[in-house]
Amino acid sequence: EWGVISGVGGLGHVAVQYAKAMGLKVAAVDIAEDKLALARETGADLAVNAFATGAVDQVLAATGGGAHGVLVTAVSTAAFAQALKMVRRKGTVSLVGLPPGEFPTPIFDVVLKRITVRGSIVGTRRDLDEAVAFATDGKVKAEVTKVPLAQINDVFERMKAGKIDGRMVLDFG
Repeated sequence: EWGVISGVGGLGHVAVQYAKAMGLKVAAVDIAEDKLALARETGADLAVNAFATGAVDQVLAATGGGAHGVLVTAVSTAAFAQALKMVRRKGTVSLVGLPPGEFPTPIFDVVLKRITVRGSIVGTRRDLDEAVAFATDGKVKAEVTKVPLAQINDVFERMKAGKIDGRMVLDFG
């Protein structure tokens, strides 16, 4: 089965690894080449620039008609809309990113393709147990950069610009 991870930042790069650990083939989608490189490094079978002409078609071709599931961690309503085009009939789109504004849904496509669209902010206790087991077994490794608290403004600027690979940790020490 195929999964698409849309948005390969702090959460997305770990999602790629979880999906691989669960036995899925993974297509990573992002607008930044450095994030796509990170996706490849963490195991993605396919990396697609969301802005590229034919991005949706690349995913549809590689997955044999669409992914079984699409996880959107990107903070972009355009990514939400694109996800609905990348999922196959009876597939699931899970929305995790929280962009501002509205998300217009193509009702006709969702109904005819019987797509499930769900939002998720936290997992279950079982999900947490599984996540800890994957990390303990070395199946998942987060990219974490520690920076001094004095650089907090720089971290926020990099975050706004989408220039953070993985997670940033502020050191108060």
